[in-house]
Amino acid sequence: MDADGRLLKQSHSNMEEEYESEGEEETKLDLEEEEISLEEYEFEEVGTESDIAIPGDDIYEITRVENEEVVDSTDQKVLSYSERVQVRKRQRNVKELELLLQEKELKVQKTREELKECCRRQETLEKEKKKVEDDIQEQQTTNNNAALFRLRAQHRRICEELRGEEDLQSKITLTLQENECEMFQVELEHVKLMRLREEHKDIEKEYEAQRLLEAKRRLEAEEAAILQAKTRKSIKDVEKQKLEHRRAVEDAKKYNQKSIQYLKESVARARQEQADKELKLREELEKRMQAILSLKNSIATSRENLRAGQMKKNAQAAEKQKKERLSVQSECENYLQHMLQQKRLKEFEKKKQAFTEEQKNLKAEIMAKILREESNMEKKKRVNPALFPETLKKQDKSSEVWKLRKKLLKYVDDNSVKEKVIHTSEQEWRPPSQASEEPVTEQIQSPSIKDVTDHEEESLNLPEFSGLWDKETKPSKNETVSKRLGAGTSKMEQQILARQLEKQRSGIVQKQVAAGREFKGCPFYSKPDIIHFQNFDVGQTYKQKAKLINASYGITFCRLIGISDCLKDFIEVEFKPPGQISAGMSCEMMVTFTPVVFEDFEGEIMFRTHIGSFSVPLKCTTKKCDLVVDKQVVDFGCHTIGETITQYITLTNRGAQRTYFQFLTFLPKHSFGDELSEFVIPSKKDALDLEQQSHNEIRVGEITMEEIGALTSIKLPITFVPLIPGKVHTDLEIVFTDPSSNNILIEARAEAVDIPVSLSNPNIDLKICMYDRLYQDSICAHNRASTALQLKFEVCEELRNHLELLPKTGYIQAHSKFSFQLKFLPRQSLPHDARRYFNEKTRVLEAPMSILVANQTKTIPFTVHAIVTSSDFEIDQQMIDFGYCSIYESVWTTIKLTNKSILSQGYGFVDVPEYVDVQPNHGFGVLLPLETLNIDIFFKAKEAREYTFELICKSEINREFKISCKAVGVFPPLKLSHSVIHFAATALNDTSMVTLYVENSHTSQNEFTHPVPRIGKGEIAPVGPTSFEFVVPEYSYLTIAPAGGTVMPGEKFRVHLIFKPTLPDLLVQEEAVRMLCRAAETERILEKQDSNDTSILGNSSNKRKTQAKQKDINQPHQSASKLQFKENDSSSDNSVFEPPNPTDIPLDSDEYNAALDSLLRSFKEEFHSFVIPCFITHRTTEHKESAYPPYSIYNTLYLEVNCPTAPPPLILISGNKQNMVDFGAIAVEQRVLKKIEIQNISQSSLDLKSSALDPGGPFELLNSLRSLQPGAIHNLIFSFTPAKSKMFYEPLEIRSVKGNLSLILTGCGIDPLVICSVENVLDVGYVLANQSRTVTFQLQNATILNVMFNVKLDSLSYSKHREQQVLPAFLAPDKISGSLVGTQNYGDHSAFSVSPINGSIGPMQSQEFEVTFSPDHESLYYSDGMQVELFDKVAHTIQLKGAAREHLMFVEGGDPISVPVESLTILPTYDTGDVHRTLKSVLLTLKSTKSDNKLTTALEEFHVGCIRSTQASARKSVEFTIDSPQAIQMKGFTFDPVKAMVEAGTTKAVTVSWTPPGGHDPLQIITATVKMSIRGDITENYQIILTAMVIST
Repeated sequence: MDADGRLLKQSHSNMEEEYESEGEEETKLDLEEEEISLEEYEFEEVGTESDIAIPGDDIYEITRVENEEVVDSTDQKVLSYSERVQVRKRQRNVKELELLLQEKELKVQKTREELKECCRRQETLEKEKKKVEDDIQEQQTTNNNAALFRLRAQHRRICEELRGEEDLQSKITLTLQENECEMFQVELEHVKLMRLREEHKDIEKEYEAQRLLEAKRRLEAEEAAILQAKTRKSIKDVEKQKLEHRRAVEDAKKYNQKSIQYLKESVARARQEQADKELKLREELEKRMQAILSLKNSIATSRENLRAGQMKKNAQAAEKQKKERLSVQSECENYLQHMLQQKRLKEFEKKKQAFTEEQKNLKAEIMAKILREESNMEKKKRVNPALFPETLKKQDKSSEVWKLRKKLLKYVDDNSVKEKVIHTSEQEWRPPSQASEEPVTEQIQSPSIKDVTDHEEESLNLPEFSGLWDKETKPSKNETVSKRLGAGTSKMEQQILARQLEKQRSGIVQKQVAAGREFKGCPFYSKPDIIHFQNFDVGQTYKQKAKLINASYGITFCRLIGISDCLKDFIEVEFKPPGQISAGMSCEMMVTFTPVVFEDFEGEIMFRTHIGSFSVPLKCTTKKCDLVVDKQVVDFGCHTIGETITQYITLTNRGAQRTYFQFLTFLPKHSFGDELSEFVIPSKKDALDLEQQSHNEIRVGEITMEEIGALTSIKLPITFVPLIPGKVHTDLEIVFTDPSSNNILIEARAEAVDIPVSLSNPNIDLKICMYDRLYQDSICAHNRASTALQLKFEVCEELRNHLELLPKTGYIQAHSKFSFQLKFLPRQSLPHDARRYFNEKTRVLEAPMSILVANQTKTIPFTVHAIVTSSDFEIDQQMIDFGYCSIYESVWTTIKLTNKSILSQGYGFVDVPEYVDVQPNHGFGVLLPLETLNIDIFFKAKEAREYTFELICKSEINREFKISCKAVGVFPPLKLSHSVIHFAATALNDTSMVTLYVENSHTSQNEFTHPVPRIGKGEIAPVGPTSFEFVVPEYSYLTIAPAGGTVMPGEKFRVHLIFKPTLPDLLVQEEAVRMLCRAAETERILEKQDSNDTSILGNSSNKRKTQAKQKDINQPHQSASKLQFKENDSSSDNSVFEPPNPTDIPLDSDEYNAALDSLLRSFKEEFHSFVIPCFITHRTTEHKESAYPPYSIYNTLYLEVNCPTAPPPLILISGNKQNMVDFGAIAVEQRVLKKIEIQNISQSSLDLKSSALDPGGPFELLNSLRSLQPGAIHNLIFSFTPAKSKMFYEPLEIRSVKGNLSLILTGCGIDPLVICSVENVLDVGYVLANQSRTVTFQLQNATILNVMFNVKLDSLSYSKHREQQVLPAFLAPDKISGSLVGTQNYGDHSAFSVSPINGSIGPMQSQEFEVTFSPDHESLYYSDGMQVELFDKVAHTIQLKGAAREHLMFVEGGDPISVPVESLTILPTYDTGDVHRTLKSVLLTLKSTKSDNKLTTALEEFHVGCIRSTQASARKSVEFTIDSPQAIQMKGFTFDPVKAMVEAGTTKAVTVSWTPPGGHDPLQIITATVKMSIRGDITENYQIILTAMVIST
């Protein structure tokens, strides 16, 4: 901020110093820098750069001229340099001050915003402070110290923040004051400077004018330099370019023809290859299709066969089931018993199969374990052979193994035999006969399973080491010892060793005495006492740790001896002898149990110490069921009839085995066979008893048959429903599928009593109710008892918010009645709260209520019925945005009001604003149940502002439904004189026109005196020219002329609206299709009738038959249309006509015209309404150059047009859509007549009149109009005589009282246009004298007329001599001669001839002409004029030129050195061999250009040619040679080529280049001469004169 102040003061001091002494301070400036900056600024403003005015690096070299006055052609004084500098400095200072002022304003604005934010924060903190103080006072009254501490800390923090904000506010205020002060100073300086600029305003204007004038001068100088550079371009370069272009075009045509030929061949080959591929592909596809079809047929056949087989099997199975059912019904009357038996047999089959699979798996596991034990045993025997004396011999070992394997195989065979026995027994088993009257039970588990299990126990409970029992021979003690020691030991040693072993095995026990006391008892006890593996599964592994605690008096050793034999196959003990164990210490062992069979085991683990042996019990138990109930007697007590009482018993399974149970009434059991049944199956008699018991008062609950898991419990319900007063006793039974579990009997007792209280009407019908409305009814209760009873009225929990019974408690006296009130107030949450009782689809509420009687469990039920409906009105739009609405129009929208109730409801829109209208019936009415009504809401803005309001719709129960509405009023800058236009009834193809005005009344922006155009509260529209544009909807038959324009303030603009109704093209085309179909149908009927007539006539005589045939042959074939129809058989009755697509019918066809005539005659009245938008935009200087100025969519005006259409009174017979009378294309000044017919198709006579035609136009009506009666036809004759070559178009109206018929007269006057392939000059080229050459050119007729032509030569004209009596061009250069005739032949024949000379050219065709050049002497200036006349008017003038030589060679090019006119004197000829030939000259001027101190190379060229002779003996080429070119190379001249051959009929270009040598003086002209010799039929010498110069740009 300080820096800005310093900058302001500095700029202020500089400005004061500058304006106090403007002239004195100029000498202190660097004038050169000021000039440079001034010139740079001028170039930037003008935007142009000139390399000519300021060339090279001298762009900044400007000479300063002080106090010098220059007067231009406009007599305007030019400012001096010092004045220009002052103007520039003033402009720069003004810009700097403006930028500084903007910066200061921005800073002030930012500071004010910060100040406002600071004040807002202070207010927020004050509010928080006041709130905290109130909280502190409140907490002080309640003595809440914790809250007081917190609130006081918060109060201190808020006070600190408030003080900080106040300090910040003071700082911001101070800063704002400083910024405002600085801004005011800058504004003051800016005002002073602006006043100073106003004083020197004239000087600034002169400065700007001078600057623009200088820029204009520079631009003119640049344009002059560019034009001069363009004029320097050589004409020969242009000719050379044309020649090269022509050659390139000819080469391109040749190459194009060749490429087209090759392309055609390639395309033909490609198409042939593609056709071959397609043929092969089709063949393959046909083969595949055949294969697929055959496969499909075979599949269908197979499916049919399979379906037939399946149906046969199904029929057989159904028949078999039917027979079985009949047999069962005949044999067993109790069908339920039979089905239950079948079900249990299937379950048994599944169990048996599972058991078989399990047995197989167990066999495999046993075999694997036996083999593993054998391998382990072999290893142990190899390591410690002394421990196994019984098995030292291999024979004994092999015999034992063989016995084990033999025993296993025998076990497997026995199992397989028993399985076969089981299977056979199952197949032979049959259900018992029904003849037995006793109930029969089913045996599910076969006794064979038990045998298998017993055998499994025998086979699996083998010892770990074979040979411990089941021995055949027992060796003696000496043999055993000798086997262990071997054969080399003595008998004494064997005895000693035997005694030691016996001593060790005997386990000598030592006594333990401590402190005089001998230890007696178990030396160790285990923890736990019993190692118990409970509820194990086969195949799993279980581990358990146990501790052995030393209970003796001293140190003891412990060693594992072994385990019980029955546990050796399943138990592994991991015990490491711990050594010496002190008293009270312990050691651990790990017991691993791997069950293989599903059985219980008991045994012990044996240990030995030096003071005695002990063992640890071990027990393994399988999963079992242990089923108990909590009570076996259920007493329901005394209850009232109609109540439902449920009590539960708990069935608990304390075992680990799950089982199924069935809870049913108790029935005596019957045995079947020797085993007990799994379930009890009732007989026929018991089934009837069970059916009767289903209506008993005590029955089993929902759970009758279910599975109970291991270590779980389940509650079984028993329900008591008293029906008859008295005591009830029932026995129930729980039956289990587990055979080891016994059935459980349960006894149920209860007593039923009657109800004393009843209701007069147990069904309360409230009819139809509405939500949130209160409904009441009275209910009466009667007491039949002899004592007073207390009643309590209860409502279900779901309906407590909606229904109430009053009073809630009451007393009813003996033999009297009691009335209570029911209040029903359904709320909107009723469907959600009472889902069980309320049906949302039918809206029906069935609410069960109850009355509780004291000391009575059964309630008195009654039901409340009601149909609950809504009282809502549903409005599809809750928010209506009318958008932007002009004050000249109304905006309307449609809403849907739906009655959601099933009752009729009245509605009304109340408190409607004056600028809103609601229809129909002004917003009041009645809606039927579930009715939806469309309501129109109209909004018309009164002024330009924003509208926000609400529409309130009230129902007859005073419910309000609000609709939020908003809109923006728009005051457009323009106004239409009419917003709605009603056209009078306009006939079809007639025209009606109305006039309206577009007004611009916006002349002032003062909004306080009158309303001003604006959008809402936006900016006021600028005063000025305002443009508009109407956009007419498509297919509206409306035209606005003009569609757009600009209206000045306070003025009106007239607009014409034209309505011309026509028929759509598609409608006419569809009518044409219908007419074609009708015509085809008529033709088919006629042909059918003709065929019938022909068949009837065939039965007559031969003469009549012949005449009929001749008549049929001569009868012409009538076609209903020119379009082609597709018929299968024209003579058949079933001929099919395919109607064409309507869009395919041309608009100029006869079918279209016939359909149009039909529609015009049958047209009925129509009415259409259109809305045309008018877009408005303001024309500003920024958008003058843009084609589409921006417009605001909100300022759009709308024009509603109502257009009634009437049938036409007049039609043009055989007319077209536009009623156009087309005379076609006619040559200029020819006359054509055309006749048309009009018809009166109305019901009254018409007096006809016509509009006036253009008197000077080409059209003319030749006959008069008259009155037409209904249906009458009148002929009109028109003539067409075009005077110019253009398209003529003129409307004509045939007027009547009912309508007008608009005709369009059109014709085209064509001036014959023929395009010539040659422009202005046709150069034949060089030809040998007395020989000829023919060239061709073409005339192409570009018109559709037949053109007559004549070709004339100027040399054959009668005025040739008169036109040639003028001076030649080289003598009178200012006069232009109109004659094109030059040198001619000496003889009678003309040098040029043309063929043909007259004829005609067809439309869009061409005619080829041959021009023959036949000179009779040598000359280079043969010429003639050829004129092509079309219809006796000259259309083309072509100059024919040619050159003749006596010899083959010629040279052309260079600068002209002779006049292009040949002397009229005939020079004599001499013998060329005796006379010395003159040397011919060729002049070449080469100009080198100097640019940036560099010289360019100048190029020129001339051509040497050889004429093609018609004589066979003539030479075919010439050769030219440049003599001594080295002599001129020192001067910088170079020829290319120096020597070359030229073939006949061609030319060779010789290029001459000149490069200025080093040190050449640009002002000096260099000349040189060189000779060139050409050898052909003779040798000619040419002198080439070279002139070189340097020019600067």
